[in-house]
Amino acid sequence: MNNTLGSKILRAIVCIPAIIFIVTGLQFLLDPAAAVKQFGMPLLDGVGRSSQIGDMAGFFLTCGLCVLIAVSTGKRVWFYPAAMLTSITAMGRILAWLLHDAALAINLIAPEIIFTALFLFAASRLPAPAAPSKAVNQVTSDAE
Repeated sequence: MNNTLGSKILRAIVCIPAIIFIVTGLQFLLDPAAAVKQFGMPLLDGVGRSSQIGDMAGFFLTCGLCVLIAVSTGKRVWFYPAAMLTSITAMGRILAWLLHDAALAINLIAPEIIFTALFLFAASRLPAPAAPSKAVNQVTSDAE
């Protein structure tokens, strides 16, 4: 997919979950009591709270930033960490239901699967960054 209207639309679409992830990650850092409610969790105490806030903020910020890096640099490889995080989370939720008597959280699993598919689709369809022209390479070589 060249830098066409379709490519621009796909870039905009993948930015939506990225922004949601970043906002959620920041919410875990700034207002964790509100953030945990979205996921049906209580706000833990002590070291549990530290892990809960740090892990959740790390997950969401990393996922969102990887997607934004992929979109802004054109380096599609950055979509893969986000796809791995969302797909492994969905698998973990399913395994928690199958093996550990957790509720089947379809309302959380479905978006994770959709986001995984979206990130992988974007990685396969968005154009790779253009190779630098020979003139740019020559200027760079001369400057060194």
